Amino acid sequence: MTEQDSPRSPLPANVRVMIALTASPTLLVVGMLLYTIFVDGWQKVTVSMIIFSLLCILAYYVVITGRPPRLHFKKRN
Repeated sequence: MTEQDSPRSPLPANVRVMIALTASPTLLVVGMLLYTIFVDGWQKVTVSMIIFSLLCILAYYVVITGRPPRLHFKKRN
């Protein structure tokens, strides 16, 4: 096995809980985003709502899976 192909161990449970606690206020932003879309329309959505919602999705992806998302970059020779 090469270094790239080696399986990574998941994050410890205490780290995942701390990420979830830290990211929990962003759930309110996601709710505000959905409320704004359904009540006021998509024209009232701000860039900060979208950014914080994406950060919330990323944080809870790490909490649920236990691994950060893997980004694949091609190496230039």
